[in-house]
Amino acid sequence: MFTYYTIIGKDINLLKGHIKNVKWWAGFDKLECEKELLVIVYKNDNIPAHVTSEIVDWCLTNHIRVHVFEEPNDIFLNNLYTCWNLGYKQAKDGWVFRGGSDQAFSKDSFLHLYRLAEENKDRKVVLQANTIENRERLQKMNVVSRHFMMNLGNNFEDFDLRKFDFYVNHINKGVKKELLNIQDSLRIWKKPGKLRTSLGEIDRVDGCSWLMKKNEWEKYGPLEPLWNGITGDVLIHDRMQKDGYEEFIVRDCVTYHFVQGESKRHWK
Repeated sequence: MFTYYTIIGKDINLLKGHIKNVKWWAGFDKLECEKELLVIVYKNDNIPAHVTSEIVDWCLTNHIRVHVFEEPNDIFLNNLYTCWNLGYKQAKDGWVFRGGSDQAFSKDSFLHLYRLAEENKDRKVVLQANTIENRERLQKMNVVSRHFMMNLGNNFEDFDLRKFDFYVNHINKGVKKELLNIQDSLRIWKKPGKLRTSLGEIDRVDGCSWLMKKNEWEKYGPLEPLWNGITGDVLIHDRMQKDGYEEFIVRDCVTYHFVQGESKRHWK
């Protein structure tokens, strides 16, 4: 079983673009296994009811399972990580891959990811998507990413898929391995940069999206909003690393992160 899930609450156009990318370009529809798309829809008093209804109705019309989460408070990080955990909780047993609705994936990403996962299913491994982040938005935030940075668009309306595909081919040119550990990644790309973890500042291949089994989330999760300044998507990998897991980037699974996908209101 392969479950892909994402989170949305305000911007149906962002969701439509994301699902189109996942199903068509990234290869979800071509997966020859039992599979399911799942969307966690968050709602609160500041989001008009018709916005939530439109998103839910669109998902159901397109045969996407929906779980609606009514946010109990206005603490952003708590709500965000509750939604991420709900995705794992709602997923069926098997492989679970998560991504933000402000991410696009490279061609046939899901096919490569699933094949390599099945080939390594008896090993203690975590498979990561290689990450490219929106340089323009990060610069406005005075942030330098650990990952690749490119200006490929701020949403799916202006996303330059052709340039994205060209850049993916460029960074992967001559790369023979399909799975790259941190030493491979630093040697070939000099990325990703160091990461602050509960284990100290270390080199590891963590990116925006990774594949794991639901029972691994049950064992090593849930994702915590924050612990000593470290977010739960880092902490869960710290726990897995301590238990002997190896982390790899999947060469042919690359994601572009728009950054701040739903940071502004999009309804009228």
